[in-house]
Amino acid sequence: MTLPAGPGGTPVTVGGQNALPLLPEGEHPNAPAVGMEVPTGPLELPPALAEAIGPFAGDPVAMARKCAGDWGARFLFLSLSGCHPDGGGQSVSFGAAVVRELLSATPVPVIVGGCGDEEVDARLFPAVAEAAGRPVFLSYAEEKNHRLVAGAALAYGHGVVSWSPIDINMAKQMNLLLADLGFPPDRVLIDPLTGGLGYGIEYTFSIVERIRLAGLSGDAALARPVLCHLGDAWKAREATDASEGTWGDVGARGRRWEEATGLACMAAGADLLVCRHPSNVARLSGAVWR
Repeated sequence: MTLPAGPGGTPVTVGGQNALPLLPEGEHPNAPAVGMEVPTGPLELPPALAEAIGPFAGDPVAMARKCAGDWGARFLFLSLSGCHPDGGGQSVSFGAAVVRELLSATPVPVIVGGCGDEEVDARLFPAVAEAAGRPVFLSYAEEKNHRLVAGAALAYGHGVVSWSPIDINMAKQMNLLLADLGFPPDRVLIDPLTGGLGYGIEYTFSIVERIRLAGLSGDAALARPVLCHLGDAWKAREATDASEGTWGDVGARGRRWEEATGLACMAAGADLLVCRHPSNVARLSGAVWR
């Protein structure tokens, strides 16, 4: 699958393997790709992230340029969490304007995430789909909203991220529901929900690996690239608590917590990783394999 880029940008192609990762046999034509989240709305950042991305808080377009430039992200995940009533309450029109401006400012592939509020997202996704001047992926389509998200994506030529809560049967069901709507399978990414280190990573690892095995065994509904968003790693106390001096530097802990989560996801078979800390883009990109 290819995530399209804008004029002058480099598309990101992932998938195409016929064997599990870390195995010498089989073909692995495309290495996993590492991107970064671009947040919107007011932010409460843990120490490691405050130091790294704090200067860009409140300016998603400037941060997008930095991510795609100096920090080396191959794609961006624009989170419109600022449109959530409890996350800033930014308007739907504001969210659409941010999408339009960001896509004009940088040519890298973009995934646009909603705010997580069902009522707001029902208005946000159609507005974003119309505002996007080039193909993006809308994140995410789940059982409750898949008709709305898929309809918006089909109307304007976008892809979708199919979401399920760490459950292989629900992951397959979501892709079957999208297929019933006539959505092209080559424009569907699987997001199985990623638990962070110490916060559910073993469940995520198992599900990603089972999705990979099912796809390699001929299950077309699960033979899709897998996206893992590593943001959950920052919910662990060990990644954010500065009061425990015996645990070592909190900044290093936060970075390493996300890094370890990302390495586990890659070992399980993830194709796309979304980081929050810029140093982990280089670290995880250096660890990818074919």
